[in-house]
Amino acid sequence: MRLRIIMADPAGNRTAIVRTPVPADQRAQIAAKLLQMKDLRAEQAGFETAPLMGGAGRLQMMGGEFCGNAARSYGYLLWKEKEETQGKAAGDIQIEISGSPHPLRVFCDPAQDSSYAEMPMPQAVEYSPEGYPLVISEGITHMIVEDREPDEDLIRTAVDTYGQKWDAFGIMFLKGKKLIPVVYVAAAGSLVYESSCGSGSLAAAWYLEQKTARDGLSSYCFQEPGGTIRVKILREKGGTVSGRMGGALLLEKETEIEV
Repeated sequence: MRLRIIMADPAGNRTAIVRTPVPADQRAQIAAKLLQMKDLRAEQAGFETAPLMGGAGRLQMMGGEFCGNAARSYGYLLWKEKEETQGKAAGDIQIEISGSPHPLRVFCDPAQDSSYAEMPMPQAVEYSPEGYPLVISEGITHMIVEDREPDEDLIRTAVDTYGQKWDAFGIMFLKGKKLIPVVYVAAAGSLVYESSCGSGSLAAAWYLEQKTARDGLSSYCFQEPGGTIRVKILREKGGTVSGRMGGALLLEKETEIEV
């Protein structure tokens, strides 16, 4: 099969955006092949499909999971392709992505080569027997491990325990502003030390914000292996919480590959 793809690089979390229609039952297998291609250096793959909720487009991730970096990359791509946005300094677009029950706004600034995605907010937090918080969101759950370097035994135990419970499961090793993300996707059977993780950054920021729970805007900046991810959490009076995640990204030219 020949595939049209665009590689997006949001803070090193290289994402293959597949534009050629691919049957749903073949996506996990094709995604696995894409991740094995050394020239692509892809950490994940998403497949462009027809929108279901009125968005400008829809991206279905390889395991049906949610991915914030993929969402902001796909939104930036569609925004730049729209004829009416040509020459505009900045703007926003609504896109759909697996794991989100509603379209998300992506805020695009081509002058800065950056985009920020409106993020689905976590639904709850649970705790592992060891006391690690599990931040549960639509499409992905993240374990926050503070003040500890990546640990293979911990990762293996966590994936064995929780990896099949959600579409995707991340372990975020957080030490001050330093964040190292490890993500397991059940359907694809992939375990990746990611260069950055948008949903994991949001989960970490939300968890930190919960400790103070003050009205107003809280900003977080995480230094991740592939670059910087910024998160803004807004808590309104009455307790409503919303968030955006993003930063710089690079879109490469579309190419065709054989899989």
